[in-house]
Amino acid sequence: MSTQETSPRPGRPPSLRDPQRTICDAAASLFAAKGYDGTSLQDVASAVGMTKAGLYHYFRNKQDLFDSIVLGVLSDMLDSARERVAGAKEGAERVAAFMVAHALYFEKNRDHYRAAFIGRGGDLYVFTPEQMQARRAYTDFLKDILEEGKARGAFTFDDAPLVARGILGMLNWMTRWYNPQGEKTAEEIAGTYAQIVLKGIATD
Repeated sequence: MSTQETSPRPGRPPSLRDPQRTICDAAASLFAAKGYDGTSLQDVASAVGMTKAGLYHYFRNKQDLFDSIVLGVLSDMLDSARERVAGAKEGAERVAAFMVAHALYFEKNRDHYRAAFIGRGGDLYVFTPEQMQARRAYTDFLKDILEEGKARGAFTFDDAPLVARGILGMLNWMTRWYNPQGEKTAEEIAGTYAQIVLKGIATD
């Protein structure tokens, strides 16, 4: 996230609590609803009640703001996954814990998630080196869980990265159709996905 300046300047709201987070929350909601191209910095400024000039105290431009949201999502998802997997046992439970953590993060941070993954047109978005590192770390964490399970004899497959990409593809696609008012929660859907995946790679 961009470095926050401390000296007061015209346009900066004096009483906005955690301004960078507030700006990112507002921008994520707009990017998720209207897309990157359909959202202007003035839209974001109006949503948080500051001038457009005030935004430049925290972000250089719209791209900088969007990049900050994407990096935040990728980093936070990894933290959430690590925390949940740490409480799981070997093999199947660890894979299921990862998948549930992903779904729970998406459900609780839907605007940020949707903004990051589909707000800029999905595959059209070019990740920054820092974002690529965070994205790779997340995928590698799942891959390591799978390879650990295989080494212990719980799983059988030829290509752990391929299995990891398949799992992430299932989970990421949820953002396009998931209905918070639907019959099943994101956690329940992820649990069903986990059962399907684990039946396919289990040694038993």
